[in-house]
Amino acid sequence: MSRSAPGAPVEARNVLAITPFRRLWISLSLSSLGDWLSLLALMSLAAIFTAGGSTLVQYAAVSGVVVIKLAPPILLSPLAGAVADRLDRKWTMVATDVLRGLLYVSIPVVGLLVPGFALEWLLIASLLAELAALFWTPAKDSAVPGLVPRRLLPQAERLNLLTTYGTAPVAALLFAALASVGNVLGALLPSMASPEADIALYLNGLTFFVAAAVVAVLPIPGHKASGDGGSGIRDSGILRAVATGRRPGGESLPRGLVAGLLGSLAGGAAVIGVARVHLEALGAGNAGFGAVFAAVFAGMALGALAGPRVLKQFSRRRLLGLSVALSGLALLFTGAVGDTVLIAVLAGLLGVGAGIAWVTGLALLDDEVGDENRQGAVVFVHGAARVALPAAMALAPLLAGLVGDYAIPIGPLTYDLRGGGVVLMASGLLVVLVALFCYRLMNKDRPDAGPGLLPELFAALRGVAVSDGEGEAAVHSGAFIVVEGGEGAGKSTQVRELTVWLREQGFEVIGTRQPGATKLGMRLRGLLLDRENSHITPRAEVLLYTADKADHVEQEILPALRRGAVVISDRYVDSLLAYQGAGRDLSVEDIRDISSWATQGLVPDLTVLLDVRPEDGLARLGGPADRIESESVEFHSRVRKGFLELAKADPDRYLVLDAREQQDKITREIQRRIRSVLPDPVPSGAEAVTGMIPVIRAD
Repeated sequence: MSRSAPGAPVEARNVLAITPFRRLWISLSLSSLGDWLSLLALMSLAAIFTAGGSTLVQYAAVSGVVVIKLAPPILLSPLAGAVADRLDRKWTMVATDVLRGLLYVSIPVVGLLVPGFALEWLLIASLLAELAALFWTPAKDSAVPGLVPRRLLPQAERLNLLTTYGTAPVAALLFAALASVGNVLGALLPSMASPEADIALYLNGLTFFVAAAVVAVLPIPGHKASGDGGSGIRDSGILRAVATGRRPGGESLPRGLVAGLLGSLAGGAAVIGVARVHLEALGAGNAGFGAVFAAVFAGMALGALAGPRVLKQFSRRRLLGLSVALSGLALLFTGAVGDTVLIAVLAGLLGVGAGIAWVTGLALLDDEVGDENRQGAVVFVHGAARVALPAAMALAPLLAGLVGDYAIPIGPLTYDLRGGGVVLMASGLLVVLVALFCYRLMNKDRPDAGPGLLPELFAALRGVAVSDGEGEAAVHSGAFIVVEGGEGAGKSTQVRELTVWLREQGFEVIGTRQPGATKLGMRLRGLLLDRENSHITPRAEVLLYTADKADHVEQEILPALRRGAVVISDRYVDSLLAYQGAGRDLSVEDIRDISSWATQGLVPDLTVLLDVRPEDGLARLGGPADRIESESVEFHSRVRKGFLELAKADPDRYLVLDAREQQDKITREIQRRIRSVLPDPVPSGAEAVTGMIPVIRAD
């Protein structure tokens, strides 16, 4: 939960309107595209260069490329960050991009000129390129604050992260297309027929050269060493982040959560690790490898963005287990089938499950782990993923090579049992077992009175709310926040400030008030607040206010919450309990029962109470007083006491603030507390989506 939408259209336009940053973003996009292209091309060339050897040798070569590409950020990022902090950021980026471009172009050139040294140079050049990338990343990170105002830094960082991983499926599809172009060029130009002359690496080098040229003309501010070697996980190193991060253990839910997160993502890594050699045996080659690679990443993006929206009525605890099971089953069948198109489809389903599991798991982690442990738990989970995924991607091809390929006669037919398929099937079975473990731990304390799994799932797919049998409000994926308080407490101001702030963060926000937010409510507001209607009896007053709330909840609030919006209301049921219960001396329990029925049991996720002395609050009012404002100070004192008693009875739902404090201080306090209840607008944890697979760098 509590993430704004990285790359959401509004915030992307805001930050990309800054010309220097827009140019830096173009450079980042080209560099990221080049990084992904290099991974695809080098894994393919490793398989091609060893085609004359055994299957084990082929898989070992691919595994070696993976280790060289992914190990340096894990092992050497602290040292590289400390050194890069002392270098000029602009020219560090230019030099490293040029160096990487030259190294990648040299791989096919050396392959053509010195065929016997092709594989060795591929590994050496790859390692040197990754070492150069270690200096490029902190230089880029430190350049952004000099180009973007402080208030837009979060948007810039999220956009950069989204771009880093969003270019993966683009690069994969481009790689598949280049494989076909390479075949055509090989037919026209015999010198290009050699597999060492992989056109993808020539284009890869070009992207880095263009990226360097773009950065060279940027007005990046002069360098000033920070003395801390950078920031974030990179500074302490990924391994240290895992070792020192707060492990979410000791409770059944975090253990199941972490198992589900890592299990589903590791399944995707296993597919990428074995795909190149496995697909070569099926006759697919580079084009098939690019298609499967793209399917995995596109599936992850689709699952992360669409899954929680489509299934927003579904229990997130159940959703995590089911999404991991989807990944496992897709992985199991991926290893069993021998058709490339079907493998790509199954790889996409695997990605969908992994994407849903990742954003759902992070949202649950944010909800279930206490404030004092949350940051450490998140660091641990991200660090564990950054270590586990490269390990799975490197280990899977080695295991496939050790298993080997076999031809099993079945009557007149022969079934080709390939090592890659065996590893994928075994991995799929393991992920399914992890899903069962995750589901059991995550749902073992679920009330028996709740809806069954299949009824809830089918209802969620239809977009229908599932009742828990006790008249509770429909399940929703949004957040309902109410601002309460006496007259002159500043409620409307805070509703307005919060609405603007959350919209800037990328949320869909509905700012509203009670009474008066609907057509019926406007008429009821006129009746209730008109001083000429002093004859309204207390019980009739309760029913009129309740009618407004019933209409408001049904027409405005619940529809917004069901589509994942944040609703911020100026007053709700607690005002009725305080004003008509304590103020009019009516039964609070009776009013609560009537209100619960009228509002379908909808309870705010957070109620902010702005506490103010009646004398101070009434003195702030301007203009003629309405029927409620004109009540006696004694009446408003009873109302204040009623609010404070409600807050004391339910401290977890309330945030009580002194309305005499400065407006901006109150706003900051509300913003700090509100983060724990916010939904994920596009959707859960899209920020986390972009950090799903730390394949190239540790940024």
